[in-house]
Amino acid sequence: MLGVPARKAQSQPPMSYLTLKIIHLTGLALTFMGLAGVLASSVAAPAMPGPRRLFLTCHGLGLVILLVTGFALTLQLGIGKNLPGWIWGKVVIWLLVGASATVARRLCRFQVSILVWFLILAAGAAWLALYKPF
Repeated sequence: MLGVPARKAQSQPPMSYLTLKIIHLTGLALTFMGLAGVLASSVAAPAMPGPRRLFLTCHGLGLVILLVTGFALTLQLGIGKNLPGWIWGKVVIWLLVGASATVARRLCRFQVSILVWFLILAAGAAWLALYKPF
């Protein structure tokens, strides 16, 4: 039509924020499912590496998904080069969750303590993501 200004095409991110969040939470579930599976397979069948390998793969894949989608979510929030403290806290928790597979495999006799440790890590990451305290 004449007299109507043309709209500029707005650049859309490759994925919506909610889609990234769903993928991120799926990675979280995969990571902790893998951790619990590593712990359970180490307790139930320490001599059988087959099931443990499957759970370690789930754990590793979940960690990669968490890392990639986590940084994609920070980009969508408009956070640039200077990362706030709560993101660095989540990176530290991500490293601790990654090391927790080894702890679960080697110290499986402390099952309850390790499960509490998993809970503390998940709750800490959730607290940082929701409240963004620093």
